[in-house]
Amino acid sequence: MKKKIGGIGLCMLAWSILTCAQTITPQAEQRAREIVSKMTLQEKIEYISGYTSFSLRAIPRLGIPEIKLADGPQGIRNHAPKSTLYPSGILSASTWNRSLLYQLGQGLGQDAKARGVNILLGPGVNIYRAPMCGRNFEYMSEDPYLTGKIATSVIKGVQSNDVAVCVKHFALNNQEKYRMTIDAKIEDRALYEIYLPAFKEALTEGNAYSLMCSYNKINGTYASENHRLLTEILRDEWNYDGVVISDWGAVHSTVPSALAGCDLEMSVTYNFDDYFFAKSLKEAVLNGEVPESVIDEKVARILLLQKRIKLYEGTRKRGEYSTTKHHRILLEAAGESIVLLKNDRNILPLDTKKCPKIAVIGDAAKRPLACGGGSSEATPLFEITPLMGINMVTGSHCIVKYAPGYYVDNEEHVTGDVDWQATSLDACDDEDCVTDTDAATADGTLNSPAKGNSKGIINSKAKKEALLNEAINLAKECDVVIYVGGLNRAYDTEGFDRTSYDLPYNQYEVIDALLKVKPDMVISILSGSAINLSPFNDKASAILWNSMAGMQGGLALAQTIFGDVNPSGKLPVSFPVQLSDCSAHSTGSYPCDDPNVADDQKTCTYSEGIYVGYRHYITNNVKPLYSFGYGLSYTSFEYSGLNINELNNNEYEVSFKVKNTGDVSGKEVCQLYVTANERTVDSPAIELKGFTKVNLNPGEQKECIITVNKDAFSYYSESSHGFICEPGSYTISIGSSSDKLILRKDINISVND
Repeated sequence: MKKKIGGIGLCMLAWSILTCAQTITPQAEQRAREIVSKMTLQEKIEYISGYTSFSLRAIPRLGIPEIKLADGPQGIRNHAPKSTLYPSGILSASTWNRSLLYQLGQGLGQDAKARGVNILLGPGVNIYRAPMCGRNFEYMSEDPYLTGKIATSVIKGVQSNDVAVCVKHFALNNQEKYRMTIDAKIEDRALYEIYLPAFKEALTEGNAYSLMCSYNKINGTYASENHRLLTEILRDEWNYDGVVISDWGAVHSTVPSALAGCDLEMSVTYNFDDYFFAKSLKEAVLNGEVPESVIDEKVARILLLQKRIKLYEGTRKRGEYSTTKHHRILLEAAGESIVLLKNDRNILPLDTKKCPKIAVIGDAAKRPLACGGGSSEATPLFEITPLMGINMVTGSHCIVKYAPGYYVDNEEHVTGDVDWQATSLDACDDEDCVTDTDAATADGTLNSPAKGNSKGIINSKAKKEALLNEAINLAKECDVVIYVGGLNRAYDTEGFDRTSYDLPYNQYEVIDALLKVKPDMVISILSGSAINLSPFNDKASAILWNSMAGMQGGLALAQTIFGDVNPSGKLPVSFPVQLSDCSAHSTGSYPCDDPNVADDQKTCTYSEGIYVGYRHYITNNVKPLYSFGYGLSYTSFEYSGLNINELNNNEYEVSFKVKNTGDVSGKEVCQLYVTANERTVDSPAIELKGFTKVNLNPGEQKECIITVNKDAFSYYSESSHGFICEPGSYTISIGSSSDKLILRKDINISVND
């Protein structure tokens, strides 16, 4: 009875070759190669380029199943009409809570599994280099150590559900403007100390199953065809055996990309046969330019990824999404991510008994954030805005009234109507390629305002004045004013960079006017990166910062304002007083838009080297408005009893005590920094090398232990092409932020690495 064997039956038969072990072994690799040996060249070529925009084709003859990929930094964007909305990367990092983020990752993995998604495109671990990058909200921190630890927690959580992550964007995708062609010029020390560690941590410690190479060039060569990046560093130095996937449209060549180490080409167009890894790659194999064994290795790595996620095994985890457990974790994470920047006279938390009439002012209070933003957008089952959250928390105790306060004059871009992907893949030098209002443009910027639209300017001015007067009148009649403003999805988005460090619209005017009416106004600023708070910082008494915090974000903010949650978030990035204080801007190495140079020839020299973020501010005595690691609480903490014990091989156990000296329970993020006192090369004044988050009741004291090894005392030597731990004196400092180090002790390293 010779009948064609259907999909699942043959799939189970062939797949049994790979599923006899739970870990990748030499035997499993051999079996993968056995499957590859049964494939025709045409089948192999078809397997390493997209079948659709977000899937790899099945090969029924051999029982090889289709693989589905999905965008997923904040929720499942593809293959899912409704999704759970998770906190952004920068918000995840501001929790400084690894165990909580593991649980977030588990939820994200369960959501992906429920949608049939096999590879989740995230997290993004690019270093936050400059505040203007439109995609900073997806990334995590200006610090590689914090980024690596947070990302690894999320990765392990996702992959525990038999879903692969795809860590992105490897490497140096630190701006969206000219992201398709910009040439990032960088020296090895900055590359290895700042921009690569989080990737290495995610791949080696997090065991991420796949990696996405970026659009940009690195020292003259596109990432997708950069042999040094994808083979010498990734494969040879790090021994990475996962799959390298191109960013969508990032491949520019056939032979160089195939030989450099890119495994899978994906793009945004539907002419799949014309991809670089399609007909032209087959021709390159047939004429001897690319050995067929190179193709075999690429296919085998994808097959091993299927093994890792137990595709078609009976033991695969089942998926689920938007359960009550997920909502609880989302709420907890959103609450722990909020950073209390200022709280003069203990204005916060508010007491509902003392504010029967509350004015909530600001467009951001009512605006959902799931739509727009590029690959991070999602369609959630629900999203609690700050206004909704305040109403939920105050209930019948208070009358809550709302006014937008400021006029959003680029509404079409806020709601994600800009084709972020198509336009950002094009080039545009013309400053006139804008709409009538603040608009996303193809060269990767947000231009404001438009030229020659006098009627629009008049109408806009009238609307602004009307909204401002409405807000002032509402503030006068209420007991308390809560202002909720900041950025929206026109500015925190993939494909485009901001052109101003200031708050958009006329928010400074609105805030200033409201503070005159209510000097104790609570200000909540939402932004995916640092924003200029200087114009009102000295006048304001209470300021909170957060970003896109997911489905439960508005409720978490309200619970924090009214004291149900004690804020414990710490800044994962520095907030400079002015943009010129940032090292990338002060050196003139951002945004690298020389008008005399064509877009595809533009270069960005990372002339600040290792002095990124707090490394620059503290070392060069440039005081930021708010420092890396900073964040207040409704209680107070006391540090004492620093002790350092040497274990072995330059490994040290650092112990200290933390006590809650206030009246309410709270969580404190204790941070460990290292200073090299006698190093033979210039080094930052301090570098983060450890942290822990501790929960304490009033009056409670706990001992904290952080272990550091020789990596904490090492730097990258370009002459030796490796990390060196020099003998000499080092200072270990413990504190609540990078600018508030309370305990210090020197140690001597005697062994030269």
